[in-house]
Amino acid sequence: MDKTITVINKKDSRNSGYVPGTAAERIAMVWPLTCEVVSLSKKYDVEQPLQRHIINIVRKKS
Repeated sequence: MDKTITVINKKDSRNSGYVPGTAAERIAMVWPLTCEVVSLSKKYDVEQPLQRHIINIVRKKS
């Protein structure tokens, strides 16, 4: 197995797999695949809503 690390930029001609678009658009492309992979594990539930007891909202004082 080749474990060589290579840095590839947008300008690099070797980067033929670069997908144009904003970060949000690229995340939207891989999100269904991420959900599918997570659904294969019994440890996580991809359909589970955000757990409200874990988050903390801090409002900025004006």
